[in-house]
Amino acid sequence: MRTFCHIITDGMLDYLVAIYELSEDTDRISTSVLAQKMKVSPAAASSMTKRLTESGHVERSARTGICLTDQGRLAALQLLRRHRLLEVFLIDVMGFTWDQVKAEAMRLEHAISAEFEKRMEILCNFPTHCPHGDPIPSQDGRVLSEELVCLAELQPGQSGVLRRVANHNAPMLRYLSQLNLVPGYYVKVLNVEPFDGPSIVQIQNDVTQAGAENVVLRATVGSDLVKIIGRSLAKRIFVKLAEQPAT
Repeated sequence: MRTFCHIITDGMLDYLVAIYELSEDTDRISTSVLAQKMKVSPAAASSMTKRLTESGHVERSARTGICLTDQGRLAALQLLRRHRLLEVFLIDVMGFTWDQVKAEAMRLEHAISAEFEKRMEILCNFPTHCPHGDPIPSQDGRVLSEELVCLAELQPGQSGVLRRVANHNAPMLRYLSQLNLVPGYYVKVLNVEPFDGPSIVQIQNDVTQAGAENVVLRATVGSDLVKIIGRSLAKRIFVKLAEQPAT
């Protein structure tokens, strides 16, 4: 099967990934939203969208906005696969921390070969998720689906495994590391303050409770911790709910 490297240019691929990521959060992607995501002018985003439409990777209309075609989605997922494998490799082999790997992976993702990608995956023991909890797509564009709930929606008494952090902002990731809020740990909501207030959560250090197989673990804690998590931050943290005991 032909890979994305034989399909389009690096710049076009970056746009496809941006469109894919935006599509996970919004039903309609406009040129202005895409331009903001890519940190370019609306005119530049419009020009690239036209190129992607002509190449068959994007469709656009006044009603639906900018959408990926099947070919465009596959190309985006193939690059995301390489990027997320690189993030795991940079931590497991190179010793980077999870707040450093996004920038490094972006520098490398267009440079390495398909053979390098294959050996990297073997060396890292075929990981299924990146360090931030995002699933690593297969070569043919399949993505593991998992039902997750953001921490901000959990009510007192609910608990589960922290699976994913939706924002890769480096200062925020460093802060989460200080709180020991990383994928693979078990969290329980003790209380939620009223009027859109913060959540008070317990972070447990026994990862065997969490069913944390296939999740990249990045921190150790000496005992259970209780932390206050603001609403804005809680909306970026996603949990797989534990089964509640029958009453």
